[in-house]
Amino acid sequence: MAGTSDAPYLADMRILLMSLGSRGDMEPFLALGAELKAEGHVVGCCMPAQFETLAREVSDQFHPEDAAFLELLDAPEVRQIIGQVGSVWSRLLTVLRLIPKTKPLQQQVIRDQAEAVARFRPDEIVFHIKCIYPVLWAIQTGGKARILSPMPCLIHPTGVYPHIAFGKPRGAWWNRFTYTLANWALIRQSILGYGRSFICEQGWSVSHRRLARFFADEVEVEYAFDERLFPRPADWPAQAAITRFRERDKLQGKGLKPEVEAFLEQHDQILYVGFGSMVNAHPQRVATDIIEVAQAAGLAVLLNRSWGGIEPPASLPSHVLAVDDVPFDGLFPRIQAAIHHGGSGTTHSALRCGLPQAIIPHIADQFFWSRQVVSAGFGVEGFPINEWSKVRFARVVDALLPHMQSVQP
Repeated sequence: MAGTSDAPYLADMRILLMSLGSRGDMEPFLALGAELKAEGHVVGCCMPAQFETLAREVSDQFHPEDAAFLELLDAPEVRQIIGQVGSVWSRLLTVLRLIPKTKPLQQQVIRDQAEAVARFRPDEIVFHIKCIYPVLWAIQTGGKARILSPMPCLIHPTGVYPHIAFGKPRGAWWNRFTYTLANWALIRQSILGYGRSFICEQGWSVSHRRLARFFADEVEVEYAFDERLFPRPADWPAQAAITRFRERDKLQGKGLKPEVEAFLEQHDQILYVGFGSMVNAHPQRVATDIIEVAQAAGLAVLLNRSWGGIEPPASLPSHVLAVDDVPFDGLFPRIQAAIHHGGSGTTHSALRCGLPQAIIPHIADQFFWSRQVVSAGFGVEGFPINEWSKVRFARVVDALLPHMQSVQP
């Protein structure tokens, strides 16, 4: 892998970085791309069209995936599912209504990825597990493709922990069996489901067994996270390597915004609270609770409104600053604690800066990172967003306070 001695890239390669999802799914690839460029490789990016400006910070060879896919993920009804807004039944009905819309968008993305490969002509593709075409390309052409994953427990079975979609660890047999279930769904429902029409158009023959062998025995996977949060299981195969969390320099020598700098200068004990691209059922109440709890604890609080998970009032007291975005590499070394949604990027940024943290998980891997942060001793326990209350949040802040006192910017 790039930047490591275990599996370096060959010299002067053409490497196509391919990802699908939200910005958090792009950043590890862009960080890798910056490293590869510095090593002399030619780097291309195949990502949702919405991230063209971001991707061109790393490479001028950008190949877009249809914007409609990410637009669907950003639709209000999808964001309500992610934020667990409404009852379980209402969210389930919404999922069922969205299924007919999802398939044609997935099929178009596969064609976009194929076109990117045809234009860029890579020596190797580094791809997100959500991407389907690189798997088909590697099997059909013998081309080199490897997965970059910022989270474990997706492909390679282990008795230590179940697949990321199955919650808390149980017995070793069950933990391993969850990968059988999840990988069956990945192959049957995703690759052979969404990819069936493209496979037929190409005249290819791709069996479930062949795909299973590819994931189990062939594809190299770089797990890009901190091993302090998840030590490498002894039962992982040789092609599974844990490297480190990949993160770009987002400050790029520019510094923080003046209002953020002024706020940092004015206060000694500062708590960051932000939920990234997540939403919830009561963003205004959440903001009010955070502000009141911070005031009672004698803390200044920096609120990240981001995509709307926190909606503070227009008029704020002096101990509160609301922002829409802030680079963590500039902020986190200068504050005392962070409470966040548990995205891999935010979790690792806090860890790297030695910042005490607590996670309010919303969905998927965020529950995993919450458990790992607590069990590894790098933070205190939070609670799911759908269990929000002012009392629960106050308990989390109280638990963080002793850890904050030992943090000096």
